[in-house]
Amino acid sequence: MPRPRSFDEADVVARAREAFAETGFAGTSLDTLLEATGLARQSLYNAFGGKKELFMRAFLSDTAEAVEAVEFIRHGSDSPIGRIRAQLVKMAVAHGSAAAPASLFTKAAVELSARDPEVAATVAAAFEAIRAHYAACIVEAQEAGEIETSADADSLGAYFCALIEGMGTLGGAGVPRATLLDIGFTSLAAVPITELGRAHLGTDDGDWS
Repeated sequence: MPRPRSFDEADVVARAREAFAETGFAGTSLDTLLEATGLARQSLYNAFGGKKELFMRAFLSDTAEAVEAVEFIRHGSDSPIGRIRAQLVKMAVAHGSAAAPASLFTKAAVELSARDPEVAATVAAAFEAIRAHYAACIVEAQEAGEIETSADADSLGAYFCALIEGMGTLGGAGVPRATLLDIGFTSLAAVPITELGRAHLGTDDGDWS
């Protein structure tokens, strides 16, 4: 009978995520992975198949978390427009001045999408899911009278998807929290918010006029 594994696969995948997020797929050697995960070479091959297979496990895990992080805007007691504001503030606070850990999802999207069909398809599906969450929240805001019904919810969903991902990238490059907050606040000028929506937004976190 094969010996039981003496390591936790979830922990190995998490450690691999960190390594790949820092240096990318091409920049992460097998020796670096072995050091990061604590595995012996044969154990890594036996459990995961190789570097690419372990990368995909880590990438899919990070991608799922990136999508799940946006799902909260579909739920909660706050108004829909308030949930969008909360997401903007959350991103600025979490990512300002490179405070957040590097994102493997973002790293892989930039490094591999143009040449790896599996990664490209996964990234496209993730961005579509994120866009759909924002678009659905926009529709909720329209139904609540917070955003003009003439607004294109799908276009605004894509807008916020691009905006949030851009804020994360800028924060990772060292842009400070205050600048990211200003970007988030300014972005709402593109949204046709009603008087009711403005009342729900408030002004405690910045100038929403």
